[in-house]
Amino acid sequence: MPKKLINEIFLMRSVACLSILLLHSLARAYADENHIVNLVRLLLTFGTPTFIFISEFILARSYPQELPSNFWSKRLKFIMVPYILFGTFYAFLKSFEQTGELGNNFMGAFGHFLWRHLLLGDYHGYFILVIFQFYLLHYFFHNYLKRWKPSYVMATALLINLLYLGFFNFVKPYPTEIGIYIWEKFYWIPFFGWLFYFTLAYYCGRNFTLFINHLNKYSKCVIISPILIGFICLSLYDSDLIKSISSKRVDMLFFTTSMILLIYYIAAKLPRVPKVFVWISQYSFGIYLIHPVFLAILYVVFKRFLFDIHPSLLTILYFFSSLLLSIASTFVLNKIPYGYYFAGKIAVGINEKQRKKGSLTDRKTIRGEVRNINKTTFL
Repeated sequence: MPKKLINEIFLMRSVACLSILLLHSLARAYADENHIVNLVRLLLTFGTPTFIFISEFILARSYPQELPSNFWSKRLKFIMVPYILFGTFYAFLKSFEQTGELGNNFMGAFGHFLWRHLLLGDYHGYFILVIFQFYLLHYFFHNYLKRWKPSYVMATALLINLLYLGFFNFVKPYPTEIGIYIWEKFYWIPFFGWLFYFTLAYYCGRNFTLFINHLNKYSKCVIISPILIGFICLSLYDSDLIKSISSKRVDMLFFTTSMILLIYYIAAKLPRVPKVFVWISQYSFGIYLIHPVFLAILYVVFKRFLFDIHPSLLTILYFFSSLLLSIASTFVLNKIPYGYYFAGKIAVGINEKQRKKGSLTDRKTIRGEVRNINKTTFL
């Protein structure tokens, strides 16, 4: 079965990418010193788990029966290889910085950072290790998932997800170096902390028409939920009950889900996805990998040459400069032979004929299929 072009994903992917970039830009400009900004940053953490939803949603929607024969080779080449190369690159940068500041042995520091980056996902590329775990789950459990009752699977996944995150949110770390490291970083890697997004995406993608029908049927809840749940998340942060600014909070599981549904609902209502969002979506993988480099460089430049600049203006400079520089770097690397192994390939876009034809075809298909699902539910 040929892969379907899902227009709404362009908007969802670009919004998730921009939320991560803005989150990191605010962190650079304000450095945890502004309470209001920290509240905004908390809500922006929905971006990373949204990518997990997108990845599985596309698989379930595009390949409802079997994965293509080149599935693993493409992802190893264009996703895992950039993970390894960028992990090595960041290990080099950190080692160089540590050697200059602390006078440590370069090769010793490089080896230390390298194995932690590649094996433990100890840099922002950890997200790729999470994605590959779900590729494996889809590969081995797809035939079971399509037979099991969706409501049972999603409820079980939600319970596992909540228990896992709740344990690391509310239980104090074991008082050793390894224990503290697991509580601070490593618990992000196992798929249990992201499992509900995977099951939600699988059944929404596989039952696409029903998913769209439910979005329309419960549109008021879809629109209101992010506001109500977001307020609860901010209240929990304000009360110091869950103090971290992270997507790995139990409450963010619900907020992220509500944002995913809202963004998809909005995208489905648009007559066409704006070109700027399609463009950003095409470069999102390169932006995700490269932008921390430019944020670090810009931080040094701004700190040395700019004086008394307001953090809000600094945030804008960080955001747009790192965005455009990351896109430019991804573009150049894709023009160099094998450069896409470093930054990932520029993703497929959508031309005007595809845009009009795909939008019209999807709407006709959905309207026709909705008539046949009155007795069908996720339950």
